[in-house]
Amino acid sequence: MCIPGFRRINGTLYNGVCEACRCHGHAAQCHEVTGHCLGCSHHTTGPHCDTCLPGYYGNATYGSATDCQPCACPLTLPSNNFSPTCHLGDEGEVLCDRCQPGYTGPRCDRCANGYFGQPTVPGGSCQPCDCHGNLDLATPRSCDPITGQCLRCRQGYGGVACDSCADGYYGDAITAKNCQPCQCHSNGSLSEVCNKETGECHCREHVVGRQCDECMPEMHGITTGGVCVPCHCNSFGSKSFDCDENGQCRCQPGVTGPKCDRCSRGYFNFQEGGCTPCECSHVGNNCDANTGQCVCPPNTVGERCDRCAPNHWGHDIMTGCKECGCSVVGSVTQQCNVNTGCCFCRDAFRGEKCNECQLGYRDFPQCIQCECNTSGSDSQTCDLERGVCACADRTGKCSCKANVEGDSCDRCKPGTFGLSVRNPQGCSRCYCYGLTQSCTEAQGLIRMWLTLKPEQTVLPLVDKSNTAETRRGVSFQHPEILAHAELVTAALNEPYYWRLPEQFRGSMITAYGGQLKYAVYYEARDETGPSSYEPQVIIRGGPNRDLVMTRHTTGLQIGQLTRHEIDMTEHEWKHADGRSMTREDFMDVLFYVDYILIKASHGNLMRHSRISEISLTVAEEGRPTTESERAHQIEKCDCPTGYSGLSCEECAAGFYRLRGVGSALASAPASRVPTAAGMGSCVQCQCSGHSSTCDPETSICQNCQDNTEGDRCERCAPGFYGVVRGFHDDCKPCACPLTNPENNFSPTCVAEGFDDYRCTACPEGYEGKYCERCATGYHGNPRMPGGRCEECKCSLWGAWPGPCDPVTGQCRCRVGASGQTCDQCMERHVCGPAGIISFMLKILTHYISLTPVDTLEDFFFLYILRCLTPFHTTLKNHTSLA
Repeated sequence: MCIPGFRRINGTLYNGVCEACRCHGHAAQCHEVTGHCLGCSHHTTGPHCDTCLPGYYGNATYGSATDCQPCACPLTLPSNNFSPTCHLGDEGEVLCDRCQPGYTGPRCDRCANGYFGQPTVPGGSCQPCDCHGNLDLATPRSCDPITGQCLRCRQGYGGVACDSCADGYYGDAITAKNCQPCQCHSNGSLSEVCNKETGECHCREHVVGRQCDECMPEMHGITTGGVCVPCHCNSFGSKSFDCDENGQCRCQPGVTGPKCDRCSRGYFNFQEGGCTPCECSHVGNNCDANTGQCVCPPNTVGERCDRCAPNHWGHDIMTGCKECGCSVVGSVTQQCNVNTGCCFCRDAFRGEKCNECQLGYRDFPQCIQCECNTSGSDSQTCDLERGVCACADRTGKCSCKANVEGDSCDRCKPGTFGLSVRNPQGCSRCYCYGLTQSCTEAQGLIRMWLTLKPEQTVLPLVDKSNTAETRRGVSFQHPEILAHAELVTAALNEPYYWRLPEQFRGSMITAYGGQLKYAVYYEARDETGPSSYEPQVIIRGGPNRDLVMTRHTTGLQIGQLTRHEIDMTEHEWKHADGRSMTREDFMDVLFYVDYILIKASHGNLMRHSRISEISLTVAEEGRPTTESERAHQIEKCDCPTGYSGLSCEECAAGFYRLRGVGSALASAPASRVPTAAGMGSCVQCQCSGHSSTCDPETSICQNCQDNTEGDRCERCAPGFYGVVRGFHDDCKPCACPLTNPENNFSPTCVAEGFDDYRCTACPEGYEGKYCERCATGYHGNPRMPGGRCEECKCSLWGAWPGPCDPVTGQCRCRVGASGQTCDQCMERHVCGPAGIISFMLKILTHYISLTPVDTLEDFFFLYILRCLTPFHTTLKNHTSLA
């Protein structure tokens, strides 16, 4: 057991090493196993008393009783402490975290906008300013923070307490709070200020109306000229003395002009009551306005005035012809098309009169060619068929797409990459899973095709959520996969989808900018049915496999093979709830594609559906060919430490994926956290300093060095002992009793204390803490190089019971026996089975020749004495037989 103030490490409750509790001087005891401190004091908390309690600030790791001080927000008095928590800033200043409503400042020491008071004075507080709720809180210091005086009322309100409508407004400022602009006409009113209750404006002379926006009768011009002036309608030609706002009087028949003071075309002889009609129908009823003599209409020639004069067009027998007006610089000739009036332009010019620069040129009449990059220029300013874009007249600067910059729109803005004419934004934003904003377009990649394998002749049909599956009714007729509706609907309800096989799953980062292609054919009664408004393609994926995006296409026609080429960019894809996909959303899905579904049910009462030519373009390293073009729109991010992959989607060598943002931040405060939910941070492998690599998903360390093992290289390998602390010599070889292989008789050992160990697997015949001596019944010197313990193997006939000499192996021999194992007889002695047989024969011979046969019991007596009992005086009586 460890004494109070220490905890057990590298062992169980009853063994291992005790080390001091890490409580930074704020607790006397800690948990025996976890090391968590018990009873933190001095206003600290946390597993190691290393954090100040809420309401206190400081660094609890300094180890003094004053580490954590009470928050003063702004004072420590309860009546003047307006934030429950605080912390130390980067420069050591106290920062209050959650100021109560009405308080602001780093220490809640000022009243917020709209409040007043003195929170730094004991007993002081912040109260709402009494301004009838009409303060402009969007403006700082809308009221005096000390006195509460109203300083800035919201628009339309005024007064010392914002209790009235401001000048230029009218209404009720207190109850209805409906102050609204007077809207007095700028030309017709004397000022913008109106009656604050009725809104009535003060009008200029000859002006009437609540807003002073109308002229008095027989007057006009308040909106066009700014003042009301008399109409001055001609008394002969007008029907009244009133006119419209532009001053146009109401004319008599055949009369024209703003004041009705002349004859219209086709009339002459202006007089009271109107003008007289011309009698010139053969020339479009044109005549002299005074005499009535017939004349040709303007800009016409010929006896009947039936042609336009040169450089004129649009012949009309009544109105004549209009001048072409072709630009001398921009047109090939001054004669325009006689029917349309359009001039014939030079190459760099355009317009009806050739008086504009052609698209892609600037500075009329010079019309210098623009140098706009068509990929980066706003598509609304470009003619993509001609490959030209418009630019500004004076500077020549082009109009760029959102993510493009430069006078010629030829480079991506910082944080974007991959200039492309197909990208509505010009360049894609660096996504990089939120880990960096620095990237470029990946080089050395080509587009390759993922297709069905030869053996994949049948695809499963699934429902919209991929929860039900069937292959019933699915068959293969080269090159198409068929679904027979009447068989499929017995297992699935519409809509149902083809699910693409496993090669279309997993990381699809390099599919960005590629295309999903397939061909569809179906036969049904009607083109519109239950599945018509369902998405054509569904893809689910993301780090948590919980993101779904869909793609709709126009309705398919019955009996017509339709080929689809769907761009793998975010621009036409939607979330399952109809929201547009962003690039970030799209890249999240491509992090790991769980499945791709293509709609198989179409129209109403479908008979069968077919799909073929399925492929998805992805990028791989290689050189472009006629069949494999260069891959564009794929980012190559400058990944922060710990991340790798084109989009930083992988953990670099020596790092592993730690799921969950909270745990990631706790374990690695300096690491960056990806924006994709569920992706997890890459944190450095925790291998106790004995390996630089680990499995990127499980975090299990690989290739543990320095004689260590374990998921974290946290323990010594078999045959080694020590405490793993991160040094190369943490684990020392077990010497059981020597380190050389011939004298190391235990494969394992355990540490005892810091510098000692005990061998745990001494083989049979060895004993001792280090297997350094031979056990009873064995002999040898295992501490001597090459030495070992061998079994005694003493002779059962010639050795006394008991062990042999533990070093030499010499057995304790009976009388007459010799040798290390007592298996040999001394001279004139026999032992062992062969000696006994020889001895018996001699005894028999002796008795046959010298003794009667009925005394053979002497034979057994002699046998026992000779071989089963010690050799002593009995044998002396038979020396003649030895």
